[in-house]
Amino acid sequence: MHTRQFLSLYGSIFFLFSGYGLFLNSAGVKLSQMGISNITIGILNAAFFIGGTISAIMSHRIISRVGHIRSFSVFGALFAIAALAHLMVEQLWMWGVLRAVLGFCHYSLLMVVESWFTARSVPQTRAKILAIYEVVYYVSSATSVLLLSLNMSSNNIFTLAAILVIAATLPVGLTRMQQPEIPKRERISLPHVLSIVPLAWLACFMAGIFINGFFTMGSVFMLKLGYSLPQVSLFLGSAMIGGFTIQLIIAWLSNEFGRPRTIFGCACVAAVAAISGMVMLLVLPGNIWAQCAIALAIGCSGFPLYALGLARANDVLPANMNTVEVNRCLLFVYGLGSLVAPLLLGAVMQLFNHYGFYSVYAIIATVLAVYAFMQPAVPISERSVYVPVSGNVGPIAPELDPRNNDATDTPYDADSAEQHVQATLQNTENQQQTNN
Repeated sequence: MHTRQFLSLYGSIFFLFSGYGLFLNSAGVKLSQMGISNITIGILNAAFFIGGTISAIMSHRIISRVGHIRSFSVFGALFAIAALAHLMVEQLWMWGVLRAVLGFCHYSLLMVVESWFTARSVPQTRAKILAIYEVVYYVSSATSVLLLSLNMSSNNIFTLAAILVIAATLPVGLTRMQQPEIPKRERISLPHVLSIVPLAWLACFMAGIFINGFFTMGSVFMLKLGYSLPQVSLFLGSAMIGGFTIQLIIAWLSNEFGRPRTIFGCACVAAVAAISGMVMLLVLPGNIWAQCAIALAIGCSGFPLYALGLARANDVLPANMNTVEVNRCLLFVYGLGSLVAPLLLGAVMQLFNHYGFYSVYAIIATVLAVYAFMQPAVPISERSVYVPVSGNVGPIAPELDPRNNDATDTPYDADSAEQHVQATLQNTENQQQTNN
């Protein structure tokens, strides 16, 4: 199927990501204005990703039972109800429940769209489909940040987020494409996979902290410093611009020098940027452009980590083996990082005030840099293709990975994968010692 016939789906995910991004960023703004503690804000933001985890377990059954179009309409309506219900309740525990519902609906909506992409695409077109998907994600996320800068009231922001998600149901509701079957949910051994590709899972976990920690708690951090909403929007937008524009450079670097060295470089840049951010709070307090420069550097270095983690996993696994199961595992690890991020940042920001936000990024980036530096890079001839992809996707997105095509027809086998990985890394270390 030609990608032009996916226009209705792209339109839906544009409105969906715009509404999701607007709500995710604005919820922290509202809670900060209410005088809620950073720890509580972190817990409430984490509830969103708990809902996303529940979606990965339960939404398959709903979609399989009632179909894609009906499911999309139901999830969209439920998202709007939960968003608008924030205007009617003040109890924080209810906000936590509502945010879990929002997370469940958001990732269920993505599952509907991505299963359509997967079923109606062929291996030759998946790279293009995934690339357009990523462009739509960044454009819609930038749109949500731009909307946040309009200085709307919190009530209007929540209402607009609900309107955008309801608008997402219209293109899907009017589509003439035949509904596909939802892929069966497959279980994998998470500990076993993580032991095979430790650098990959660490990079993906850190990416979840970098990206979703930034967008859940970054607005809270900036508001605590006394910046206005337009300035908060500029800060968040700088990171988004950095993450989007750096992808081609990261692709070249990782293909040329290997994933471990590129991950090491990104982690070093992120650590230096975070430390510089703390220095800027002392040297140039209140300078928005200094903070935007730090955000740009964090976006350039932290946002590509998920794609680098996937590339590392595909590098060390057999070239003819289908790695969808491993990619799903790494996406789950990214989700765990996203869940931990607001909890960790909220607690540290409460303890160390303004310096807590950057200190978390400085520490985790340093840990990642040290570990990545110790890992060998596989030879160029054995490296897979780098695929720019964000971790903020649904659970079926790994099916769209163009690295899994007609040539990778061997099902994933944990024992064979582990033996191959150990042999590959051992040969690489032996070659490096010989060269030295």
